[in-house]
Amino acid sequence: MSTKFRNLKNDLKDLENDTVSQFNNEKTSSNFNSGKLSNYILLVAFIATLTFYVGSRFNSSNFNFATPIEEFAQSLSEPDEDLIIGMGTWMQEMGYGELSREELIDLRREGVTATFTSEMRDLGYTDVTLDQLVELQRADVSVLYSRMMKELGYEFTVQDLIDTRRNGVSANFTSRMMDLGYTFEQLTKENLIRMRSVGVSEGLAQRLQERNDGILPTIDELIRYRISNQ
Repeated sequence: MSTKFRNLKNDLKDLENDTVSQFNNEKTSSNFNSGKLSNYILLVAFIATLTFYVGSRFNSSNFNFATPIEEFAQSLSEPDEDLIIGMGTWMQEMGYGELSREELIDLRREGVTATFTSEMRDLGYTDVTLDQLVELQRADVSVLYSRMMKELGYEFTVQDLIDTRRNGVSANFTSRMMDLGYTFEQLTKENLIRMRSVGVSEGLAQRLQERNDGILPTIDELIRYRISNQ
C-alpha cells in the first residue's frame, strides 16, 4: 500500500508541476502579446503625430492635393482634337475668323457648337456674334425654341430670345395661350414676360375663362389675379 500511495503522490506532484508550467507559459505568451499590442499602439500614435506635424508645416496655398485631380478630370472632359479642328474650320467658314484652340474649347464649355451656330444662322440670325452665342446658351435659348417662336409669328431679335427665355417664356405656353383665344397682338413680348415673371400659366387663364362663362380675362386681369392670390 505504501508503494501505491507513494506512486500516486508522485503522479499528483507531476500533474501539479505540469499545470504550473503550462500556466507560466500562458502567462509569458500573454505578456508577449500584450507587449506587441503596446508596440503597435505606440507606432500608430507616432505616425499620427508625425502626420499632424508634417501637415501643419505645409501651406495649403502652396501645396494643393486637389490640383492634380482637377487637372486630370479637366483633361478627360476636353473634346477630341479632331472635333476641335473641325469646329474651327466650320466656324471660320461661317465668318468667325481663325479661332484659337483655347477659344474653341471655351465656346464648347459654354455650350456653343458649330452645329448650334449654323442652325441659328439658318433661322435668319446671320449676324449673331460669339458673345451673343454664349448669352443664348446661358439663357437656355435652343434652336427649337427659336424656330417654334418664329413659326408662331414672332420675329424676335437675339436679345428678344434671351429676354423671353430668362423670364420663363416657352413656345408651349405661348401656343396654348393662343389656343385659348388670345391674339398675337395681345401676346406681345412684353406681355409674355409680364405674365411669366409673376407665374401666370395657361391653366390659370383657362380656369378664369370657365369661371367667367367663357369670357377670356385680359392680360392685366390675369396678372392682377395672380399677384393677388400669391
